[in-house]
Amino acid sequence: MASEDFVAPLESFPTLQPAFVIRVSIAGQFPCGDIYTGSSLVGVPLGEGTLKSVAGFEPKLDMTLSHGHDWFRIDADKTHARLSVSCIISDKENRSIRLEANGVSQLTPAILGLITGSPEAKTPPFGDGIEQMTITSGHEVYKPLEGMMFACSQRFAISETGQPLAEIRVSRILCGTGDV
Repeated sequence: MASEDFVAPLESFPTLQPAFVIRVSIAGQFPCGDIYTGSSLVGVPLGEGTLKSVAGFEPKLDMTLSHGHDWFRIDADKTHARLSVSCIISDKENRSIRLEANGVSQLTPAILGLITGSPEAKTPPFGDGIEQMTITSGHEVYKPLEGMMFACSQRFAISETGQPLAEIRVSRILCGTGDV
């Protein structure tokens, strides 16, 4: 390899552009038991939710969750949960997108309290859960989303009405430019 082809170790890393915020209620739990991997599988239907873009992100998004489900797998050692989410989210004109996300969350005492319905449960800070996300849509206004990938910071929370929810801060992953 010629020395002019060498890329310095800290060059060309991807960066993140804040894109949108998702808040979605957790509408129940359906324990499926311990599966072949040794993890516990729980079906988690998603209830009402919103997806709203932040300033500067295009296309502008102001959408509501139409249907969604999370296959929540708790590792055998009970220290992490693996999320596998698929949702349909629609705008006011009834144009829909398909959102898919996979992630991992630490199972801290605060998070365990939330997902088990403890009356003492409180909303923890962000910092325990991450996801990667993709979007599919055939509607022209949302087609650009298909060429993007997203990284997410996720947390479980308690809503203003006391119901459990997932709160997700989503950033678009931008290609590295060669700059440090």
